[in-house]
Amino acid sequence: MNALWQDFRFALRSLATAPVFTAVALLSLALGIGANTAIFSLIDQLLLRSLPVRDPQQLVQIYARGSFYGSNWGSNTMSYPMYRDFRDHATVFDGLLMRRQQTVSVGHAGQVERARAEIVSGNYFQTLGVNAAYGRTLLPEDDDKPGAHPVAVLAYDYWKARFGGQPDIIGRSVVINDLPFTVIGVIANGFSGMEVGTAAQVFAPIAMQDRMLPGRNLLEDRRTRWANVFGRLKPGISVVQAQAAVQPLFNQILEAEVKEKAFAKASKEDMDAFLRSRMNVTPGGTGTSSLRSDFGPALWVLLALVGVVLLIACANVANLQLARASARQKEVAVRLAIGASRWQIMRQLLVESGVLAFAAGLLGLLLGQVSTSLLLGLFRTDESHMTITSELDARVLLFTFGISILVGALFGLVPAVQATHPKLAETLKDQAGSVTGGAHSRFRKALVAAQVTLSLMLLIGAGLFVNSLYNLKTLDPGFRSSRLLVFGADPLPNGYSPERMREFYRTLHERLSALPGIEAVSSANMAVVSGDNWDSGLTIEGQDPSRSNDAWAFQNHLTPGYFRTLGAEIKAGRDFTWADRIGSPEVAMVNETFAKEYFPGQNPIGRHVGMGTDPGTKTDIEIVGVVSDFKYKDMSEKIGRQMFRPLAQMPFGLNQYFYVRTSGEPKALFGTIRNEVRKLDANLPIYGLRTVGEQVELNLATQRLVASLSACFGALATLLAVIGLYGVMAYLVGRRSREIGIRMALGASEGNVVWMILREVLLLIGIGVALGLAGALSLTRFVQAQLFGVTASDPRVLAVAAIGLAGIALLAGYIPARRAANTDPLRVLRYE
Repeated sequence: MNALWQDFRFALRSLATAPVFTAVALLSLALGIGANTAIFSLIDQLLLRSLPVRDPQQLVQIYARGSFYGSNWGSNTMSYPMYRDFRDHATVFDGLLMRRQQTVSVGHAGQVERARAEIVSGNYFQTLGVNAAYGRTLLPEDDDKPGAHPVAVLAYDYWKARFGGQPDIIGRSVVINDLPFTVIGVIANGFSGMEVGTAAQVFAPIAMQDRMLPGRNLLEDRRTRWANVFGRLKPGISVVQAQAAVQPLFNQILEAEVKEKAFAKASKEDMDAFLRSRMNVTPGGTGTSSLRSDFGPALWVLLALVGVVLLIACANVANLQLARASARQKEVAVRLAIGASRWQIMRQLLVESGVLAFAAGLLGLLLGQVSTSLLLGLFRTDESHMTITSELDARVLLFTFGISILVGALFGLVPAVQATHPKLAETLKDQAGSVTGGAHSRFRKALVAAQVTLSLMLLIGAGLFVNSLYNLKTLDPGFRSSRLLVFGADPLPNGYSPERMREFYRTLHERLSALPGIEAVSSANMAVVSGDNWDSGLTIEGQDPSRSNDAWAFQNHLTPGYFRTLGAEIKAGRDFTWADRIGSPEVAMVNETFAKEYFPGQNPIGRHVGMGTDPGTKTDIEIVGVVSDFKYKDMSEKIGRQMFRPLAQMPFGLNQYFYVRTSGEPKALFGTIRNEVRKLDANLPIYGLRTVGEQVELNLATQRLVASLSACFGALATLLAVIGLYGVMAYLVGRRSREIGIRMALGASEGNVVWMILREVLLLIGIGVALGLAGALSLTRFVQAQLFGVTASDPRVLAVAAIGLAGIALLAGYIPARRAANTDPLRVLRYE
């Protein structure tokens, strides 16, 4: 132990005597470690970390896969009656819960705001093993009768922020969706629901569904899947055993459902496909998250990129260590000559590498925390209630500590081994070639070639991602985003009837249209490029009604003037008017893709469609207009079939996104718009108020994250590789100074000397570029899914990255070559 302490003290003194080496090595490693820490922190929180519940490894999620006859509200969802069947009859679970996160309106002390609520079964907290910090949690008896128990539990952070952390909130009422709910508890700190990345703020019984999700009775509806189901496995039951156990019960439920009235008009093909569905049981300890599908693949790509950056940094520091070892060869030889063992010297050098790596890890933690804070800006929106933070926890600390140890071993081991095998006699006589022999030089060159290889792969990746982002940003979405703003309004949670909602929308439409500075106003149920979609099956007039119809289209429900406000062009027919309302003939408009798909070479105006795919479905909706194609869900999608309906013909209430085209700067009207909404209903919060340009940027968040970071990592890797190449060539030039002096004394020109050095540079660059291109081409299939408008083997990107890196590296090699050409033969030979 005393020997290690002595090595540690000596390492500190040794590093202090070489401040330039220490600073360069420390910064190189810290950048690599910090980048890895930042990306791992996001991956850990979003993809890997278990929920803060009792024995999360026992949790599973169950959901059906296959054809479904009805509506799906989200992924991996189940109907409430089916959940009830499994809860009451499945024998492999210690508890089965149902949940859905939903935006609601919460009012208290005269202030109304939107909040995220988790609608949960009464056994939710008991099954998860989560307790209350104050009051109590929901119990099964709070969920036994529909609408009978308007009670709520608050999330801890929401209670602190919204209610000032006052314990006397227990027993008091808050108004949720225009109904008083009694607060019965505050949940324990640290738990914010099962939606990872998005915090729930209020928890309410699923029996209050008609208030939390007004407009539909989903508790008895088997044809709508709308909430997630999780279960806790009984001890000794595996996921595979649970899967085998639930499938027979699922088959029985399906057999019973196809006999219900809802299937009376279903085709045999639809029923057979429905009966072939399978029930999946998958690990559920990490909860559910929409952010995972959005950012998960990108984060894994970024983790691979930062891993490569760290390898390049390690190679760079290893080269620095080798160069430093060559300067210390006489010190090592003297210590060996007077009796020190090779292990003692190697241990001391490894301790020095470990101290450097540990210091780089500490600095990397700081850089990682700052980087994570910056990266979170790409995730956040004003509606997200993010739970992902930049705070360091034990897992991130352990990861950084582990990676620091690995880094210390990577860049310290080989230099330590080579430094302890000098030729003692030659070294002590000050003759060249001992520790810096040919094998040593070849190893340093191999490290440089590897750096060039990895740097080129990163540059190619960066070029592909940047090109992909550029293609998306310059893509014409089919509408004009300039001078256009959007905001959402949803009066349904405030107790509005569908008729009152339609009247509210028309009044707000008229008020906003009358304001100065506003050129056009309209609204739609689905916001453009917001990531959301609503698709429905259709029956097309003239198609064979005796078979199952596989026609479908994305849906949207509009007020008149929507296409003019958006800047889309009506190609044929007419726009909707306020006369298109309930009681008038039902009408629709379609996009060009829809018209070409279902009416090729024909005029679709006057043709008819019907909602649904059952044989005998009435085709009583007349197509009155065709509009130009424009993006629907996101910028990277291939434009699909779209059908538009007048909002005033919808018998149920729908939220709306208002689009306002302005004559000036849209943000200048934000306050005016809020005031106009308050005049109509002071208790109705609006949400998502932003310019459409900002909405497009939000839609490109994943692509922007990957492109910007890959570009940064590529530039950093190139810088490290160039530094490594320069260091190796400068070292070799210094080592060959006597040879160069002799050559010049015998008549070699400066050009001959420069070319002699550049030949080695070109060889290293050539090997690195060749291996880099081969490596990039072999990995194309892993990144193609992240690209838009560019192939992973795009020759332009490959050529620009290879030529650019080769040019920069050649410049880095030219500097020591030029220095070698300026060698004074007399001075060198006299010194020798």
